[in-house]
This record gives sequence, structure tokens and C-alpha cells, in this order.
Amino acid sequence: MKQTVTTAIIGGGAAGLFLATLLPVESGSVAVFERGSRVGRKLSATGNGQGNISNLACESAEYFSSSKEGDGFAKRVIARYNYPSLAAHMERLGVLLLPDERGRVYPTGKQASALTDALRFSAAERGVAVRLDTLITQIEKRGEYFLLRAKTAEGEREFFAENVVLCTGGKAAKNFGTDGSAYALAQSFSHTLTPLYPSLVQLKTDTKKIKTLKGIRVSPARVTAAWWENGKRKTHTLDGDILFTDYGVSGDVIFRLSAFFTDKLADGVTLSVRFLPAFSEEKIYETLVKKRALFPDTPFEELLGGIVNNQVGRAVLKTVPKEDLRAAASAVCDFKLSVSGTLGFDYAQVTKGGVRLEEVDENLQSKKAKGLYFAGEILDIDGQCGGFNLQWAYASAACVAAAIGQKTQKARGQV
Repeated sequence: MKQTVTTAIIGGGAAGLFLATLLPVESGSVAVFERGSRVGRKLSATGNGQGNISNLACESAEYFSSSKEGDGFAKRVIARYNYPSLAAHMERLGVLLLPDERGRVYPTGKQASALTDALRFSAAERGVAVRLDTLITQIEKRGEYFLLRAKTAEGEREFFAENVVLCTGGKAAKNFGTDGSAYALAQSFSHTLTPLYPSLVQLKTDTKKIKTLKGIRVSPARVTAAWWENGKRKTHTLDGDILFTDYGVSGDVIFRLSAFFTDKLADGVTLSVRFLPAFSEEKIYETLVKKRALFPDTPFEELLGGIVNNQVGRAVLKTVPKEDLRAAASAVCDFKLSVSGTLGFDYAQVTKGGVRLEEVDENLQSKKAKGLYFAGEILDIDGQCGGFNLQWAYASAACVAAAIGQKTQKARGQV
């Protein structure tokens, strides 16, 4: 016998779990279909396991999309379902949130797993059916219903639903079950995808200048990225820690910067590392002049010792003419690296790109199949590092929940 539900949520990640706790109870039966053995695995790892769920700057910070209207679209949705809305919702579920000095929002217990537990407990309390180890392989529109075909531990199964919400995530971090295969469900309804790129990810760079720096972390550093966009040179600068590796660079500042340009690498991206952001180039130069005068026998390649990490100093000085102290000071403030690529989707936190925004309405309902909705990373919207993408997951889920709730009310003649 085929099971019928009012709303089928495909994907038990952040967006799917939020939606399961936001759909009005009167909107009918709800089922979450999760391909893995647990829900919320990626959510439980967010913020290095501490649960960076939002950011105080979500309403003002830039969101990225292939669509010219993408940033505005995301901000309109987030303005309706903003951080205070998220905080109030989580408090109803027994979780208190608190921002840190950088505006990143965490549960007060600093445990991401507590967020997942609160959402899944709430879903269970509301009577949401959660089907684990259930891979939806095909969705077809049959009149007013959708037919869902699934692979389960018990074999092939079929389900019917009035509404289907694709919350399947993107292509990043396939160890959490988001390998990009679920895009085919959207494409089966003639939806198209923008090009997909990894974001919030480590960067490959030229390694000749940094081959002796593997494992060295510099904090704080100031890193400026420069890239071409629509024929114009753009830059963005952030402070944070940078970690040198055998392939290039990693660290907090690199993950945050990568959100701006991983889809622009083909046109050339360069990084400029400022190792001592608290000191001016002139101050560094004056210090080097005094040091050379005091210690005339010190090898040139050792002159930056005591100013920056010894190995960093040697690497910097290899890039400038010997005894050129002015060039040495300049290189400390502008150590350039060319970006050649990323570590790819397996190491990325987020996917840049997805289902085209032009193909959904303001309620995130498909323009190609009535009753089909999207929430979260599957859409062509991605945010910066620091809670922005989880705020989008919540806001898009809340938008869909409101639309389905209103649709149910209209069907019942209540509005």
C-alpha cells in the first residue's frame, strides 16, 4: 500500500529539519526522507562542532548568486525570517543563542549536536515521520500529487505527496551525503543548474615561495584577494589566521575569502598577505634599518627574525634583492601568491551555484511544477563563512513553510 503525506521533505539536513519544525501543524502530515542513517550530520559539524548557526550581519552582508537579483532575493527572504526570528524559534525548542565578538551566533552550550537534537526532537513531537536510509530516486507529477520512488532497506517503495520540498543540499562535503546526485530530481522537472563551484574551501596556490612554510600558521594576518568580475578588478580584504600547506593555503581567513571568488578562478585570482597588519610598512623598514646597523654581520636572510616567524622571514627575503631593506619591508606587507584552484567539493563547506533563481517564485515554489519547492543550498544562493549559510537554510525553510501553510488554509476556505 502506498503511503500518502501532505508534504514530503527530501533531505534531513539543516533546511529539511528547520522546515519539519516550522510547517504549521494544521498543514497536514509531514515526512522527511533522508538517504543517510542519521539526520543533521552536517549541521552537527558546523562551526567546528560548536554550532555557528547564524550571524548578526546576515541582513547586510553580501550573498552570492549567478543571478543579478540573487543578493537582493536572499536578503528579502532573510529580512522576513531574520536572526531574531531564528533565535525565537530555537528558544521555543529550548535552545538559547548567543553571538560572539565577531557577530557569529552559537548555542550557549557551544554544541552543534544540541541544535540537531532540538530540531529532531521537535519534529518527532509534532508527529513528523522521519524515514532514514531512504533514497528518493525519482519524482513524478501525477495529477494533484507527486509520486516518489525510493530505495530503502526493505527494498523499493513508493510514496505520494501533495507537496514536495527539495532540501537536498548541494555538492560539497559528500561525506555528509551531499554528493550532488540529488540535483537530478530538480532537473527531472526541467529545472536547470548554474555552474557549480566549491566555496568556503582551502586554496591551491603557487608553492615555490612557500614550500618551506608547510604547517606554519600566522595569526593575525591580513589577506587581500583580487579577481576580475564583469571586466572590472575587484578586491576584498579580511583579517584572520592563515595556514601554509603543501598545496597552498588554508585557515580561517582563507575559508572566508574563498566565498567571493571560487567561481572566478579561470580569470586569475591573486592573494596579498600582510604578515604584520598592526605595523606600517614604514615602521618595519625603520626597524630593519636599525637592525642592520646594530648587527652588520647578521645574514640578510635572517634579518626578519624577531619581526615575523623565522621561516616566514626567510621565505619573504628570498623574494627580494639582497640587502634591499625597502623591498623587504614591502614584501612583509605584500607577499603575493597566485591562486591556481581549490581542494574541491570534498573539502568545501558549501556549494556555489544550484537551481536557477529565475525558475522559482518569491515563495521558492517551482515555476515549472506547482507544489514543488526548494530550500537551502540546492538553490543558486550561497553565503559567507560564519553562520550566513545556515541563516539562509532557516529563512528559506521558513518561507516555504509559510507558503505551504497559506496554501492549506486556502484549500480549506479559511482565508
